[in-house]
Amino acid sequence: MDKPATPAWIDLFDPTEEERRWAAEVSGLRVPERSDVTTLALSSRIRTDDDDTMYLSIPYFADTSNGHKPGPIGLVITAHVMMTLRFSDSRAFELAAEGCHEHHWETSGDVFATLVEAIVNLAAQNMEDVSAELKKLSDRVFTPTRLGTPVLRECMLEVGRLEGIQARNRSSMLGVQRVVSFVKTKKPTWMSDPVEVRLRVVDHDLKTLDEFDDQLTNKLQFVLDATLGFISTDQNHVMKVLTVTSVATIPPVILAGIWGMNFKHMPELDWPMGYPMALGVIVISMILPVLFFKWRGWWSGD
Repeated sequence: MDKPATPAWIDLFDPTEEERRWAAEVSGLRVPERSDVTTLALSSRIRTDDDDTMYLSIPYFADTSNGHKPGPIGLVITAHVMMTLRFSDSRAFELAAEGCHEHHWETSGDVFATLVEAIVNLAAQNMEDVSAELKKLSDRVFTPTRLGTPVLRECMLEVGRLEGIQARNRSSMLGVQRVVSFVKTKKPTWMSDPVEVRLRVVDHDLKTLDEFDDQLTNKLQFVLDATLGFISTDQNHVMKVLTVTSVATIPPVILAGIWGMNFKHMPELDWPMGYPMALGVIVISMILPVLFFKWRGWWSGD
């Protein structure tokens, strides 16, 4: 059987051994192992061989449209073909494939630029979604109506969810930025002038997203601090009510203790109105501390 023509892009999605052998035969390249693309050593993640073949990897890539499941991505790029190795679904790769078919790209450089553009565009969309959800959460937290601790706890959980999404997005963009910067610096033979311009635009977009990420992170931290402050205020309100209640019950307890003594000679026992008088004094002794707290402004009762 004749050897099939080499395509411009070979995308291996959690390949079997048979698929790996086919890709190696078609491209003439060594297909990286998963351990090769998950290494943390920067020198192993981005390097160039003598024949201008680039081996690039992003150890942590999370496509937030896929349940935020992270996975490594490996890229091998020559002047004729780009091979990608991934282990989870990615909307960015689907968008890149659609872009390649739409523009009929036939060079590895154009395919690579299309892929990183799709990743960056999807990341920008995800960040805009986080920003929109964060605005709704901020409006929910900063409301004139006093929120209880259970509601504020739900807001804290929402802040944690949004921060988790943004943290995964941030880690992914860091790996993409290193790859783009490396390719721009090395300027391989397969990088034409139009591709270089496209990568320069992508690099600028990544820096803009980095600034946007700082704004979102600061806003998330602000909302989290405000939520914690409101929870503390709500708990202080509860303690304030308990304090007023405990202070207000001290005088009647003392009076009831005095009138409950078993002395033989107590003048109040012989008074016809002694019992209702004692009840009235006990009630007044409870009301007076509450009025005093209100007068001092120590308790609003709200």
